[in-house]
Amino acid sequence: MKEGGRANALLVELMIVIFFFMIASMTLVELFASSKLKSMEAKALNDSMLETQNIADELYGSENAEKTLTALGFQNENNVWTLEYDGYTIRVTHREEETESGILDTYDVASYLKDKQLLSLPSTRFYPKEVNP
Repeated sequence: MKEGGRANALLVELMIVIFFFMIASMTLVELFASSKLKSMEAKALNDSMLETQNIADELYGSENAEKTLTALGFQNENNVWTLEYDGYTIRVTHREEETESGILDTYDVASYLKDKQLLSLPSTRFYPKEVNP
């Protein structure tokens, strides 16, 4: 009878150990999944910042910004140019201000992760016109 009690105690101990390892493995899986998600968000942030800077530079050096945006793959909808990437979106809006001395042309290039704005860079050019003395 004593051996049956020892066997039951051993089974209970084994069940407790197995339960402990199950909880530990669930915690580790959750931790690894969370770190993978953070890593993907960091990569999207990094990539979007680089791409936003590149697009702002392209627009600054371009003579025809709309043609440049179309060539880069942007879609125009209600004067907002949008380009979807894996994990982030880049939107370009245009403002034009006419003054006595010329036209100030501004393109705001912004990157978004889901609906949160990550970065916004202006790309501004001034086109002077002849001024009467």
